[in-house]
Amino acid sequence: MTRLVRTLLATVASLLCLAACAGVRMTASGDGPHREPLAAPKADPAVFPTRVMPLGDSITDGLQSLGGYRSDLWQYMKADGRKVDFVGSRSSGPPQLADRDNEGHPGWRIHQLTTHTRDWLLKYRPDVVLLQIGTNDVIQRRDLRAAPARLAALVDLITTTTPTAQVYVATITPLAGRANEARARAYNAAIPVIVAARASAGRHVHLVDMHAALGKDDLFADGIHPTNGGYAKMAARWYSAITGEPMTRWEAESPSYATVSDGERLETANASGDGKVGYLAAAGSFLQFTLEMPRTGRYRLYVRAGNGTGEPCEQRLTVNGREDGRLHYPAYGWDRWTITAADVALNAGRDTLRLTRATCSAEIDAIALAPAR
Repeated sequence: MTRLVRTLLATVASLLCLAACAGVRMTASGDGPHREPLAAPKADPAVFPTRVMPLGDSITDGLQSLGGYRSDLWQYMKADGRKVDFVGSRSSGPPQLADRDNEGHPGWRIHQLTTHTRDWLLKYRPDVVLLQIGTNDVIQRRDLRAAPARLAALVDLITTTTPTAQVYVATITPLAGRANEARARAYNAAIPVIVAARASAGRHVHLVDMHAALGKDDLFADGIHPTNGGYAKMAARWYSAITGEPMTRWEAESPSYATVSDGERLETANASGDGKVGYLAAAGSFLQFTLEMPRTGRYRLYVRAGNGTGEPCEQRLTVNGREDGRLHYPAYGWDRWTITAADVALNAGRDTLRLTRATCSAEIDAIALAPAR
């Protein structure tokens, strides 16, 4: 083998090595190199943060209830060990909401949000967008026939600016008054069509029926904004949409399935259902839920609790008569609701979940169950 041949072979080998290292596949067709994207490492939700942009009007801001749905939604994600980064140019929320960034703009209509959304998306680059807008268009009767078209244009703006983001489009929540509610329903009726058309075109757009999540009793006195409990239901609906798992909630104060021993059912507008269970201060005092479950399996239990004792505390969890660990509650104050989670094994048919005082008398607002992931 001559020196020239050896040199040529070495050069070819070097080029092939460089091509392989650069992620280029040499084709046999003679059409030149075909570049294949290098596989990105799979994101571990416990390591890589998901950037979430809550986008909308005063309901996203949380008017009438500091932080609105964002507080419970962040609590759900934290309880499941998800690293989440709420993003936006505004910041508001209660002490238990550690990440208060959002794009909730009180009083804004669809066109106002559209004017600024592209800049926000380019600046914050969200992985998830939670869009709920249109309430002010409806209550101000702002060219309602064209409101769905304005919403469709906004969704298109979001999906073209950040094409990899998952976009969740919610119907607007109920409104008090027959005329306003009729207008809200007419506007909402167009949203599934908007979402379906874009989803069928391959865009990452999902429908969230938020109107169905709330009832008239979940509205504040102004007939527009949700109560604290209404926002809690919204958070559960958002999280169910994001995770793809159905979630069912039960109110702690309901005597139809909840038994209280050495405690009290208390009325408060600061809890979902306008009630909670407290004064579980005596040794052995407990709150027990008796539930009918559709199937046997592992479930994720979420407990919405408030702890005003001044220090973290615990309750014992018992499932169908078996001790199943402890639930830990941080101390943010009474009616400063946090979400604590645990996996439980339940049977088809009747099951009991008991929360017994261990180290303090935390108050319980509600529980929720979803299939364990």
